[in-house]
Amino acid sequence: MAVKERIKKLLEQLNTGIYEKEQVMALALLSSIAGESIFLLGPPGVAKSLIARRLKYAYKNATVFEYLMSRFSTPDEIFGPVSISELKKNKYVRIVKNYLPAAEVVFLDEIWKAGPSIQNALLTILNEKKFRNGEEEIDVPMKALISASNELPEKDQGLEALWDRFLVRYKVDGIYNTDDFNKMITMSSLSGKEEDAKLRKIITETISDDNEWNQKINEINVPENVINVIKVIKDKIDDHNNNNEENQIYISDRRWRKIIRLMRTSAFLNDRAEVDLMDCFLIEHCIWNKEDQTGTVWQFVVAAVSEHGYSISFDFEGIKQELTEFQTEIDDETQVVKNTKVDPVYNDYYKINATVNNINLLIHKNDYNNLSNQNRNINLFYWDSTYQRVQIQNGYSVRKGNATFSVFIDNTEFNLKTTQTKNAKKPHPSVEKTWDERVDGFLQHTGDIRNQIEQYKNKDLKHLRTNLFVPSDYAGYVESNINETQREVEKIELEIREIQNGYKIL
Repeated sequence: MAVKERIKKLLEQLNTGIYEKEQVMALALLSSIAGESIFLLGPPGVAKSLIARRLKYAYKNATVFEYLMSRFSTPDEIFGPVSISELKKNKYVRIVKNYLPAAEVVFLDEIWKAGPSIQNALLTILNEKKFRNGEEEIDVPMKALISASNELPEKDQGLEALWDRFLVRYKVDGIYNTDDFNKMITMSSLSGKEEDAKLRKIITETISDDNEWNQKINEINVPENVINVIKVIKDKIDDHNNNNEENQIYISDRRWRKIIRLMRTSAFLNDRAEVDLMDCFLIEHCIWNKEDQTGTVWQFVVAAVSEHGYSISFDFEGIKQELTEFQTEIDDETQVVKNTKVDPVYNDYYKINATVNNINLLIHKNDYNNLSNQNRNINLFYWDSTYQRVQIQNGYSVRKGNATFSVFIDNTEFNLKTTQTKNAKKPHPSVEKTWDERVDGFLQHTGDIRNQIEQYKNKDLKHLRTNLFVPSDYAGYVESNINETQREVEKIELEIREIQNGYKIL
């Protein structure tokens, strides 16, 4: 069975009997396979611990350690009691069986209440999957660490390093849909043993070959357009930090590297050989530090994907600049000359760009031709739309204007309405041939872009809505970008044709 089908079936089984937790369950499983930890933020009673208990069934015969932290928690309660027999030998060794250092799936509730000694040991485990037990350093088999709290770590409490180790951060809410809520409150309650037995029958898919998967995940390709999207997101965060001194979004280089690992894992589990733009939406769960930043980082990710997902791979601005320079060269070579003239309206009148009582004034062309630099009283006119004829307006003091086509009316200068014509010479045949070759070059380039877009469509669009870890409705952002990119190419090709047509008809 393909990896994707196995994971899809496993997720369906893990979600049996729970409601509206598909996304967090998927992220918890993805994080564990990627070798990363996940933090769940939410009030009590929204199934945070249930996610961890279910996740243990994803791994064959997984051992589990679950603990509710308090300020009074001791290292003995987390990492195991000190062995009395070893202590008599002057060796400080813990009995780790049934405690965190021996567990494969770990759930730590209210993690920020842990004391410094517990936090320091956790950092080593999270960083290296190692635990110092007396004189020995033992390997920790932990595949998944899920932590939870109804609050974020307080500032300046020395929790920044531990907080940074949780790559995926997800806010868990209660059940929203009324039907789901009604099903949840009326479903039969089972004891722990009954539920365990039931789930072991239901969950037939388990992960046992994750070591083999690790190598394959490392081989997943990260294409250029995905790297570009990450750069855009990073730039947006930098701009945000420059303008928000009190609300900084800090992302370490290590975290960016782990984000790539998470995206690679998503691609592998979706049976793809490379990361795609849908995987980029996972970034939103990895880059916020405060709850009020979640909306901001979501906007950054959406904007990067929907505005730059594909188009950033193509230098449209460079093409447009080349076309502007090409048009300038054509204009210079064909010596385009603009002639301005004034055309009569209603046979014998020129239109003046002036109004009196919202009436456009006209001057008889004979009166205009006889104007001098001296004021003279003449009648002006207007078009009467009711009677469909020219009518006399009261007399005005009129003289020649300073501009070529202008008049002074009662000592205020107004322009006459003019038109422009262009005269240009046809280019030499050899020059025109060179221009045709440049047009062909432009069109060849846009044709290559078209082909690249089609490759993206064939490669990406067919599975946009089947990503196991990203909601399918996010696919619209990806599709809008590729469609907009295609329209941009069409606009550029139209401009190229218009430029060519312009010099062909001279």
